[in-house]
Amino acid sequence: MGTIRQELAQALRHFSNATTIALAVVLSTFAGVLTGYYLDTRLFDDKTYPWLTIVFFFFGLGGGIKNFIILTRRFTKEAEKEKGERKGTVLGTQDDKHKRDLNGKS
Repeated sequence: MGTIRQELAQALRHFSNATTIALAVVLSTFAGVLTGYYLDTRLFDDKTYPWLTIVFFFFGLGGGIKNFIILTRRFTKEAEKEKGERKGTVLGTQDDKHKRDLNGKS
């Protein structure tokens, strides 16, 4: 366990990561809806309304899910790396050192 300041900083980092993921999903979905609505109203004079809005909603939702997966993986890797650094080693460093010792190289 760290000091209160370290624990607060870690909690704020986790909150920041969760907020970033949520905003990425919501904003990409919103951008898809706005794009579909614009195409419906401006380019096709409301002739296709609401079909392009619905189609682009799903495009935006798909982009949001993709962003969710990418950001979740990135933040998980960062958390694992940070966890390893707090223990005094970077992930993978001990294995590499152990292999070099077995091979007789330093």
